[in-house]
Amino acid sequence: MESGRPPKSRVAVIGTGLAGLTTAHLLATDNKGRYEVTLFEQGNGLAFDSASVDIKNVKTGAVERLDLPMRALAGGYYANLLCMYEYLGIPIHPVRFLFVFAKSLMKAPARSGSGSRSRTGGDATVRPAPEAEGKVGSAPGTYFVHASNLHKVIPPRPAERGVLSHVVEILYLIVCQFWFTIACFLIRPGTAPGKSSRGGECETVSEYLERIWLPRRYVSHYLLPLMSNVSTCSHDELLRFPASDLVSYKKLSHGRQHYVVCGGAGVVQSRLSDCMNDIRLGARVLEVRPEANSQGVTVRWRLTKDGVMEDLEETFDRVVLAVSPDVTGRIFKPLVGTLGKIPTIQVESHVVEPLGAEGEIGNYSRAESHERPAPRCSGQNGCAGPAQAITFTTRFSEHGSRSEAVHTMPSGITVCTSPLQEPLNPKSTLHSAKFTRTLRTAESRAIVEKVLGESRRATEEIGGGGHQWVNGEDNVWLVGAWCWDGMVLLEGCVVSSLRVADDFGVEVPWRDCLVIASVLQTELLL
Repeated sequence: MESGRPPKSRVAVIGTGLAGLTTAHLLATDNKGRYEVTLFEQGNGLAFDSASVDIKNVKTGAVERLDLPMRALAGGYYANLLCMYEYLGIPIHPVRFLFVFAKSLMKAPARSGSGSRSRTGGDATVRPAPEAEGKVGSAPGTYFVHASNLHKVIPPRPAERGVLSHVVEILYLIVCQFWFTIACFLIRPGTAPGKSSRGGECETVSEYLERIWLPRRYVSHYLLPLMSNVSTCSHDELLRFPASDLVSYKKLSHGRQHYVVCGGAGVVQSRLSDCMNDIRLGARVLEVRPEANSQGVTVRWRLTKDGVMEDLEETFDRVVLAVSPDVTGRIFKPLVGTLGKIPTIQVESHVVEPLGAEGEIGNYSRAESHERPAPRCSGQNGCAGPAQAITFTTRFSEHGSRSEAVHTMPSGITVCTSPLQEPLNPKSTLHSAKFTRTLRTAESRAIVEKVLGESRRATEEIGGGGHQWVNGEDNVWLVGAWCWDGMVLLEGCVVSSLRVADDFGVEVPWRDCLVIASVLQTELLL
């Protein structure tokens, strides 16, 4: 420490997803050098890239890096994230998609009390097959194919649909999409019909879509399959989201290009963590306990090393919680009851090998770490390259419809997220991962607003009297994809991290870009 210079403030950041890494990077690179940052991660590696996998073609030796979950960014909506990537020199390239909408041919699961469904029967394998661009629309059950950003003016015709029927469907979708777009720009979401604005009872997606008279078939067959997979939830869960989430996403991303990071999430993770000197892996935090009289915050964690567990604790000046709300409520006592009202679900994603020419498998395998490919762009000179097919297969049911997403990579490998029926063939499944998804509701939106100090509503209006903990109190801050008023996506990670940087008095080096992005977003939202 330099003579006369105050000691650095010790900050613990718990969680190493994008929010935790961004926050840690901003504090660790503070131009005044005021913070000493420690990262806690319960896994054996940093979390942002932990579910990604390297897949090797056994015959050619080619290795492909796959991000789980997929990290495609819509320009306009991800303005803050893209500004950060530009400053850090993280290369991105545009990508085009063919969105295939299909009806599930699998049998719906039996209802409780009516017998259990077979988990090994033949119907478990009846699903639209993964499709290359030249074969899109050929799978049974396909009813439409949409080209992102209309890069194909005339969409491919599904094999099961006649020419006249296809033309009628296109005209129907043009009218529906035009009206939905106009409505999002001109009709603002409000409070729920017949309810006051008190208690955070904002209008839900279901109520908004009904109010703007959007045709039910367009909603059930197109809008919900697409947006429920963006949010990784069921149709009913999406319909309970605040309408402002859907409207803002549509307005900000309308007509904008999709992008992916060259080399995947690992490139981002590496750039953000390179400046970190104290990363504690295998450290599962058990408790975050503010000390009396603002004497710091104690972190108690369980360290697992070489099969041996040891409970440790240490006191920091400040703590940033970059974990999901259920974990936050479990380890931070002031928020136990509050965050327990925010719903979360577990989402599955599987990497599946395509069948060979003669129906065989075994042409792909998990690659070793030393075989990992160097980061590269699949697009050339700003070109998006061949379109990638994402098939949204929906099981329509009066008891709740759900859609799975099957993303076919250029190599033919598929990534299946939220599969409709299991088990998938274990012989062709190369890798599986689970991750927590935080859901949005009118109630959870009000809770987040209150916790982040963005709402002036009385505490009683969101349940219970007494003191309500607010972000930054007790020298504890929250960050994450759920810590903002928007869909639970990566943009929320960056926005919440910037809020902490402002509270800590840290200059954001890409602030000029953010100002421009903020002005453009505000103009669109207004």
